[in-house]
Amino acid sequence: QKLGYIALVELLTYQFASPVRWIETQDQLFKNFGVERLIEIGPSPTLCGMADRTLKFKYEAYDDALTFQRANLCYSKNEKEIYYAFESEVEEAPKAEAPKAAATPAPVAAAPAPVAAPVLAVAAAASAGPAASVPDAPVTALEVLHIIIAQKLKKKVTDIPTSKAIKDLVGGKSTLQNEILGDLQKEFGNAVPEKPEETPLTEL
Repeated sequence: QKLGYIALVELLTYQFASPVRWIETQDQLFKNFGVERLIEIGPSPTLCGMADRTLKFKYEAYDDALTFQRANLCYSKNEKEIYYAFESEVEEAPKAEAPKAAATPAPVAAAPAPVAAPVLAVAAAASAGPAASVPDAPVTALEVLHIIIAQKLKKKVTDIPTSKAIKDLVGGKSTLQNEILGDLQKEFGNAVPEKPEETPLTEL
């Protein structure tokens, strides 16, 4: 705990006294210290998204060679994983109640009286004819991108112009921009180009 406290204070001091150097900080954590569980304390997994992207592009082959199993966790979304508070897969309560259910035979219901078939309804349905087939259309990357950004900005899809870039749509909110970039990385993987926040949505 003492070592963790000192490391946290030193990292915060380093961050506050210097420009944002998250890339160098990640290299220290993942390469020099060999961190396997990165836990972000905050309202949303902002740093976790960037860490996932760094591990994917920079450390994937390195981790595979050393059989590293890393996990980037956020306190607001991965509390169970952080505290290893997994629910037991074996539930004893349903098993205890099972013999009672088996011991008590279900009452035999009386046979229902025959009911006349709804001839008119069937005839009406048959006269309607077969429905026209609608061809399946794949979801485009632009539609997925449009929906992700609209969900993050809490706006309608029609209110998100595709001629603008992510940087313009977030209005200078770097945290929100990083969250969107993290979601794009999870959705599209290596297909995300460099500096996607500066590219108009139609070109992206």
